[in-house]
This record gives sequence, structure tokens and C-alpha cells, in this order.
Amino acid sequence: MAYRYLWTPLQLGPVTARNRIVFSAHLTNYARDGKPTAQHAAYYAARAAGGAGLIITEEHSTHPTDWPYEKLIHGFHRDVIPGYRAITEAVHRHRVPIFAQINHNGGQASSMYSRLPVWAPSAVADPLFREVPKAVTHAEIDEIIAGYALVAEHCAEGGFDGIELQCSHSSIVRGFLSQATNQRTDQYGGSIENRARLLTEIVAAVRKVIGNRLALGVRLCGDELIEGGTTIDDAVRVAQIAEATGQVDYINTSIGVATASLFMIEASMHIPPGYALFIPSAFRKAVDLPVVGVGRFKDPLQAERALAEGHCDLVGVVRGQIADPDFAAKARAGATDDIRLCLSCNQECVGRMGLNRWLGCIENPRTGREAEPRVAISAKPKRVLVVGAGPAGLQAAIAAARIGHQVTVGEKEAQAGGQVGLGAKAEQRLRPADVGYEAGDAAAFFAVIKAVDGSAGDEFHLVYQIVEIGFYAAADVDDLAVDIHGRCRRDSDKGRRIERSHRSGNHKEFRSRLGNPVTRNAAWSWWLVTSIR
Repeated sequence: MAYRYLWTPLQLGPVTARNRIVFSAHLTNYARDGKPTAQHAAYYAARAAGGAGLIITEEHSTHPTDWPYEKLIHGFHRDVIPGYRAITEAVHRHRVPIFAQINHNGGQASSMYSRLPVWAPSAVADPLFREVPKAVTHAEIDEIIAGYALVAEHCAEGGFDGIELQCSHSSIVRGFLSQATNQRTDQYGGSIENRARLLTEIVAAVRKVIGNRLALGVRLCGDELIEGGTTIDDAVRVAQIAEATGQVDYINTSIGVATASLFMIEASMHIPPGYALFIPSAFRKAVDLPVVGVGRFKDPLQAERALAEGHCDLVGVVRGQIADPDFAAKARAGATDDIRLCLSCNQECVGRMGLNRWLGCIENPRTGREAEPRVAISAKPKRVLVVGAGPAGLQAAIAAARIGHQVTVGEKEAQAGGQVGLGAKAEQRLRPADVGYEAGDAAAFFAVIKAVDGSAGDEFHLVYQIVEIGFYAAADVDDLAVDIHGRCRRDSDKGRRIERSHRSGNHKEFRSRLGNPVTRNAAWSWWLVTSIR
């Protein structure tokens, strides 16, 4: 399929996006003490270097009453500005614009961290946090609006090219827009025009601060998927109201409510790509502003098709670029098959957020560690044996080969891939194309593993045979890594000690028994990166 639209530039107010691929806003948990970190800068810079047309950061809180999770950027404090400058300078080195998303989560929050009352349009408890919020007064509404303007000013001073107002899946503005959470009887409740009043007042306040130097966008939820919530017809009308202000440069889209229907916001592998395209498609028919479409876009061909069919003007690709920061560059170079495709497993990108951990990726061990220095080429190359050609073993082989070691991979089965082969057969889960694996075809899987890092090349050799402790002893190698997920029979005393250490959960002892690095799964392969030198 030829790319007719994906690589064309698009004007968003004063900002030009060089292509239509957007790295949309999403939580990372990289903040420390309410401030952005070096990891933020390195994370966004990697996607800019990888060819994204536009980057939108995670949300920046606009008021002290908004602190729903610990590692949130407190944009209302001036001490965030140096961190902002570090982020924008890192991204601008690659000639990519970057916008800041600003937000107040409203009633979708807790007072656990702030120790202040939660603010919302009405005293309606959120289904997840279950804390009854305080219905804001007119004076407090003015304070909210002033908070958005203040944070926008900080973002402008920090070098951002635009501001996005998060009014979609977790926001006090969403709370005002939705009849499910807005029970007011004053000028901020009732009709859709009244419910959109806070939005238009925030738009006016932010535009007054940033002038025409920065772009301004609004992200709206097209369907909340909750009883009595916003529907697509409501959302289209709100988009028209936003456009009518004459102060908005683009509309971004979303689906669901983060604290009630999250399963549709970050859809898993069970949901087909492009599932939410009906939202930007409806917006685009109703407004003349550029519209961003989202919804589990896994590869550039799907993004091009959405543009070609007129559903949207830009495509938000988040998890696809979490898994492979070079997503856009590889696609533009015609190397689509080399893209490390997102599985939509939601384990390290979504699941870790709920555990208050930093964002990572089950497929890409570098994600979340971009600020850490890469391991240098070994001054003393070794001969390394990796036992087990499952995902962990192959990732360990790549890691060792990348830094100059000669690697042999031993596998007892007739094909590589380990349990991936079984997973690929499960309906609506891993597709063979996602992981480059066809049952019985080790070459297909292995080719993709090699493509993940070209420097690995042919530096490691795959051996198929029954792998036992005797094979370890006979192998002429300096270091050993074991993919423990394999089912290998260990009949020597050394093998029994190794297995006993693993079963006891004493992984430190397990490593010392071998005297070498060990990898238990794809994430543990990082041991090999940092230990074999």
C-alpha cells in the first residue's frame, strides 16, 4: 500500500506537523516530587528522533486540589519550568514540535495525596475513587480557570509549541460536559451550551495568555460508554462549540471514561484496531478544524487507511511508539516489517500505572530506561551460550551480541519461539504477524528477532538439540544465560542446585550458583546487558 497522506505536513495554527503521526498524551509515572525528570526528556526525544510528526506530553496538573496519583507533574508550580525546557530542547533538536497537555481531573481523584477536598461540578462520587467531591462554587470555578491560564503560561515559558486541554476521559471539564456527573441548575448546568461554558471560558483564558504564538487544541470524549453519559451526538455539538470560539486550532478525540470504562480507552488485543474511528469521523463531518483519530493503531498501514478514508487528519499512535520509538522512521524508509509491533497486552504500559510503577514495555526493555546510558561495546568479547530460544533467550542473545560477544543459542525443540508459538494459536490474542512467528517456522521468528536490532546481525548462532547440564559443561563458552521458562531436565548435582535455588525464589543464589548472569524472562534479560562485558 502506497503512503499518500501519512507523510504530508499539516498546519495546526502556528505549528506545522511534518507528518500525520502523533505521539499522543499518556501517563508515564516518570515525574518526581511533582516535577518532570531527565527520563521525560529522553523518552520524548527518542520518539522525536524516531520520526513522529507531533508529540503531546502527559498531563500537567493545573491546581493543588488535583492530585489523583502520586507521580503527577504539578504544572502550577514555577519550579517545573527548568524541566519543561529540558524536555522541549531535547525534542526540538530533532525538529519536532511538542505540545503540553494540561488538566484538572476533577471528581476522578482522591484527596489521599493533596489532603484537600476533591472538586467537581456536582457531589457525584466517582465509581473508582468513590470519594464524594465538593461541588465547586462560582469563585472556585474562577480559580480553576485561572489555574489553566497559569499552567499554560508556564508551558509557554518552558518552550512548548502548543497546549492541549484534556477534556476527555479524566477531567473536570469532562465532568461538566457530562450529564452523568453535572447536576447543576445554574449557568454551568442543564443545556449542552451551559455544560460547555467552563470549556469555552478556559479556552478564552488560555488563548489570552499564549496569544497566537502557540497552538491550542481540545481533546474531547466522543462516547463515555456509561449510563447517562456523553454520546457521540453530544460530543459533536461540543466540538462545534469549541470551533465557534475561533480560538481552537485542532480537536483530539478519545473514547470512554478512565475511571469507569478504561477497557475501551486502552483497548487490549481483543479489540480490533481502529475501533474508535467513528468518533473522529463524526467530528470531521461537523467541523473544519483538523481532527486527531485514536484507537489502537498498530502499524502505519492502518494509519494511512484511516487518513485515506477521511476518518481523521492525524493519527494518534501511542503504544505502537512505546514499543518501537522508530515506528515512523522505519515506516517512512519502507521497512514496515522491521517495526516492533505492539501486542496490546497492556502489561507494562497500562498495568504498571495502576501499580504506581513507571511506564515500560514488555517487548522493548529500553522503554522507560531511555535516560540510562547504553552499554558500551565490550573490551573483552566473550563466547556466550544462551540456553533456550524462547523470547527471553533470544532477547538475551540480542543483548549480548549487541555489545560484541559471540553468542550460541541452544534450543531443545525443533523451532525457536518457546511459548510464543502456543500464544499465537489462541484466538484474538497473539497474531503470528505481531511476533513474526509461524508454528514450525523458526526462520520467520528469528528474522524478526534479528531485525529488532540490526547490529545483532548474524553474530549469534542457533543450535537445536536436547539441552541438558552435560551440554552446558561441554560447551566451549565463557558465560551462560538460561531461559528458565524452558522445561530442561537437569540430572547433574550442579543442575539440581540450580533448580533448587530457582524454586526457592532465591534468584541471587541462583545467579551465584551459575557464576554467570541468568535471564528468567524478557525483562530479566537486562541482567545480561549490564553484566556480560
